Amino acid sequence: MSVKAVRSIIALAALFVILAAPAARAQTADSDLKVTLAPYAWLTGFNGTIGVRGAQATVNASFADLSKYLNIGAMLHADMLYKDTFGLLGEINYAQLGDQASGKRVSLDGQMGLFLSDIAAFYRIGTMPLGKDGSCPTSLDILAGARIWSLGLNLNTQNALGGSHTVSKQKSWVDPVVGARAQFRITDKWGIDLRGGVGGFGISSAFTWDAMAMLGYTFWDHGTFLVGYRAVGVNHTEGSGKDYFKFDATLNGPVVALAFTF
Repeated sequence: MSVKAVRSIIALAALFVILAAPAARAQTADSDLKVTLAPYAWLTGFNGTIGVRGAQATVNASFADLSKYLNIGAMLHADMLYKDTFGLLGEINYAQLGDQASGKRVSLDGQMGLFLSDIAAFYRIGTMPLGKDGSCPTSLDILAGARIWSLGLNLNTQNALGGSHTVSKQKSWVDPVVGARAQFRITDKWGIDLRGGVGGFGISSAFTWDAMAMLGYTFWDHGTFLVGYRAVGVNHTEGSGKDYFKFDATLNGPVVALAFTF
């Protein structure tokens, strides 16, 4: 992964800390503000096609192959809601993947660094109290923001004579995204979160989408354990010849998170 991409990760992580930490401290004085921080593990399966300068490889690795191709991963979610109406959410995902790609005289040479971040503002359309005493509210949010991609990879190509050479590429781009989120309280302890959206619209990628479903158990006033499933897809192609780049893939797998709300 390039120095530029690493700096982007550090800058975004610092931004979340700068924004969320003072907000969390202010929560005791201003009950209108709610802050959620959630480190999580996304056991990311990877399926799709990667192409660079005429070399193309097909990846087909489920999350069950995690120990074979995931070298390192780091994930964080931050969420701020003001007066139960307006909010901001951000997610950072980074994975260093190993060699699980194959193609016609092409292989992925054990180094693919993928950085994915979602940043979005949201508006809470409304909250409906459910249950006999209204203790199980259901809320619906609409979201709009950006999805940031940064991909660094090596493709090792082989010719008919048995020779080989490595093609390296670092690529970053940003896709606009829109979506919705629904949160259901089943009981005072259990809840379900659903989120999904679409984007790209031909501005940067032809199309990108995401979907996530989470089941949560609140074990403490400020703590919730969540488990679920997330999928993100993208179809991004640009350039030709030496500038050709293609990333048409789906990332999907189970999610385990621990959310702290202040």
